[in-house]
Amino acid sequence: MNSKIILALAPVGGWGKGKNNPLTPEEIAKEVIQCTEAGASLVHLHARDEDGELTADISYFSHTTKLIREKSSIIIEASTGGLSSLTSQERALPLQNQHAENGSLNMGSLNFLDEVYINRLPDIRYWIGEMNRNQIKPCMEIFDTSHIRIAHLAIQEGWIKPSYNFNFIFNYQWGMKFSLPLLQVLVDMLPKNSQWGVVFGNNQDFKNHLKSILLGAIMVRVGFEDSTICNDHNVSSNLGLVEEIRKEIESLGYNLASPEEARRILSLR
Repeated sequence: MNSKIILALAPVGGWGKGKNNPLTPEEIAKEVIQCTEAGASLVHLHARDEDGELTADISYFSHTTKLIREKSSIIIEASTGGLSSLTSQERALPLQNQHAENGSLNMGSLNFLDEVYINRLPDIRYWIGEMNRNQIKPCMEIFDTSHIRIAHLAIQEGWIKPSYNFNFIFNYQWGMKFSLPLLQVLVDMLPKNSQWGVVFGNNQDFKNHLKSILLGAIMVRVGFEDSTICNDHNVSSNLGLVEEIRKEIESLGYNLASPEEARRILSLR
């Protein structure tokens, strides 16, 4: 049983301006700092512009991380993902950020809504190289069972060193739909020296988060990038989501990891 659970936060919804969606560096940093104090230990951030759209201009991203680091020790995870027309090189720009310690690494392509979310093998090799160059630990994001085969290839060829961190991504259309039997299959497919967390799209409660923890997840994620509401608790803010899932995790007998504890669990620099 993992006594410490990493609570990750993805605070910005990808739909741009909307109710309670933080967009400016000041708004994002304020919410991240509040959520750190409430128990979050890792924040997942994309490079976005003033309208919340993914961009190759990382000035907002850099300013946001600077403001966060001034008042919070939360782990900053730089995303190389997101459905966009950016090149693989442009998607890697956040990895140059001096505050980034963790990097989200998509391990394959998939149909996503009406588009194709493209993560080619040469792109994956390039992103791993950039993470290694910047001393950033990759978190391999799995949207399909075939993506674990690519993870095994990356490990066999020495691109990624142990320990290995994974996130299983569920319930994004048309990705994997969550079920406990499927989760067990995914866990059984992982290489040795692996640990894993979960991300759920469009969730309106924490039931699947808690089921995953009981099966061995070391990390769960909440925030506006995944869902803006939790109907079970009538909350519609990032802080509210963090506060409510903390209560439910602690009711199971687990505690949330501090940022420093999370760094040790994830083997960060």
